[in-house]
Amino acid sequence: MRSRIRSRRSRLIIGSWILLLAISPGANTIAQTPQGQVRNSVNPNRVIYTPTNGQTIYLDRCALCHQPDGKGKTDGSNGFPPLTGLSEWMSLREGQLYVAHAIIYGPYWGDVLVGDQYYFGMMPRFGPRFTNEQIVAVIRYVAEELNTPLPGYKPITVQLVEEARRLPDTMDAVREERSMLPFR
Repeated sequence: MRSRIRSRRSRLIIGSWILLLAISPGANTIAQTPQGQVRNSVNPNRVIYTPTNGQTIYLDRCALCHQPDGKGKTDGSNGFPPLTGLSEWMSLREGQLYVAHAIIYGPYWGDVLVGDQYYFGMMPRFGPRFTNEQIVAVIRYVAEELNTPLPGYKPITVQLVEEARRLPDTMDAVREERSMLPFR
């Protein structure tokens, strides 16, 4: 009889502590992790990327492949195209839409031709990882800092990114958009 009472009392105490922890302030908060990420304390496997500055996002997520200066990377049979030389595309609504679509949907791989160089690196899928505002910020950084805006350039908008999110989720769709743009 005594062990049953102790067991019941222990469960009551443990249950009270769990309830207290669940309703206490900060119970479902996020904990800061390195490189501007946050980890949800309820689901510690869910990391949320929070930076909103275009340069920070570019250096954290894009520069590894496209290089900090945006000049791309060639390493033998693989490589990643430069993000410089995009001034004309960035001055076109279609060019901004294509770049947003490529960022959102990856995986984009194979035979990207820039000048006389083919690149075969794979573009990751950033759509689930970035907010529309983060995509706008990184595209503006590429358009305005790594490239020289042409006369008539208008910065990309959240509405255009939302439109890109509604485009078909296929590599063929992204490639078709690219084929409609001026050769670079």
